[in-house]
Amino acid sequence: MFSGFTAECFEFMMAIGYNNNREFFYENHDWYTNSVRKPLLELASELNSTIETIDPELERRPERMVSRINRDLRFSKDKSPYRDYMWIGIHKSENKGSAPGFYVDLSANHVGWGMGFWEDNRPLCDAHRRAMRNNPEEIEELVKDTHGRFGFSLRSYKRMTLPEMIPERLRDWYALRSFYAYREIKPDGIALTRQLSKEIESDFALLTPLYRFFDALRSET
Repeated sequence: MFSGFTAECFEFMMAIGYNNNREFFYENHDWYTNSVRKPLLELASELNSTIETIDPELERRPERMVSRINRDLRFSKDKSPYRDYMWIGIHKSENKGSAPGFYVDLSANHVGWGMGFWEDNRPLCDAHRRAMRNNPEEIEELVKDTHGRFGFSLRSYKRMTLPEMIPERLRDWYALRSFYAYREIKPDGIALTRQLSKEIESDFALLTPLYRFFDALRSET
């Protein structure tokens, strides 16, 4: 049962940032397992019923949802062997970064959660643009329905021409390449309690209509 993260969790994430080497990790493997990976697996399991309600096709196996701390060094100039952040990824596509999904992440300085897709998905965004031409305000209403609890990070094409029916204020949404909604809190207070899982579940519920909007568009791609 998830009972919140601990100070030791965030201390480990800070320590691995300063001691990013195999010797430190192996010497402190139990610290990592008990303070970081175990509570992430417990939180992933705790979110299971909420995820099933949102979309039963989303991944719900905790061991598949929780990231590895080892970095893939094959194509990276940064040869640090470990990440100094971890996440829970909730998707139903093998190409996870370009499909809409939910996430929880943590580092030494924050716990965050939200929904979106992070990599370019031109077919999905083209379907989104067709939907906006039919009802430009729909996306605006979906964002408003999140009650201001989230920030929105949008990557958009800079030189895309706006059709006349698209208001200027929705330009970035129309020219969308990828986006995510996010909320972050400091690694104290509620982050150290069981209430964190309830807070995330409540916020996932607020983001569900936006998730379903983009997920439904996938059938057009």
